[in-house]
Amino acid sequence: MRGVDRVLQLLEVLHTAREPLRIGELARRLNAPRSTTYDLVNTLLAAGILETYEEESRVFFGRTLHFYASDYMNGHRLSRLARKEVQDLCAGTGQTSQYCALTRDKFTVLHMETGNAMFKISSDIGIALPLPWTASGRLLVDHMTADEILAFVPEEDFILPNGHRIDRATFCAEVAAARRDDFFSTKGLVDDFAECLAVPVRDAAGVAVGCMCLITVRDRDPDERGRYLDQLHASGERLSRALSIKAG
Repeated sequence: MRGVDRVLQLLEVLHTAREPLRIGELARRLNAPRSTTYDLVNTLLAAGILETYEEESRVFFGRTLHFYASDYMNGHRLSRLARKEVQDLCAGTGQTSQYCALTRDKFTVLHMETGNAMFKISSDIGIALPLPWTASGRLLVDHMTADEILAFVPEEDFILPNGHRIDRATFCAEVAAARRDDFFSTKGLVDDFAECLAVPVRDAAGVAVGCMCLITVRDRDPDERGRYLDQLHASGERLSRALSIKAG
């Protein structure tokens, strides 16, 4: 399994970098011998999982991964439906729209459409963020008890980028409120000028398997915010119904 572990680590390094890297830099980030990294890269190049860039001096994800991703989209009904909901929500509101889910113990954006308003805020697809930093993070763990939440979320994830620490008891109380209201919003938590609105996408058991989100300017006109929220709730409910129908 050592070779498989190395492959997964290498792919994660490239995903985190989000740009082609030289093999020497890959070896450094993997803390692996350069010769081992060369052998691994050559195997992945031959399979089309990696490709060379910039006159063969750097490597990055290859076309084969594009085919695998296409297969995932075609075969994963919820992801396919969520992608359309994100596109429609953005078109209907003009605001940045996202579909988010858990990846291990982190928040990740799976689908995103950037709004056409002058003020744009977006998180990159696939970049893991601590759950306490996000509105969706409260909903994605709202099926857990307080003790389960505190065991699940790493201690360091309660520290915001500005160094402020989110109180763990407060976070658990916010999770309970999110469950009660089937909605949560955060203002200025990571970005001083942004408000994130999130609603859950629940499976037949009531567990939030994902969230639909809108990112907009904080302190927006209440009527306009209300219209956005109505559209957001409708989007989340459609996806939840689709999951229930499939389960039935």
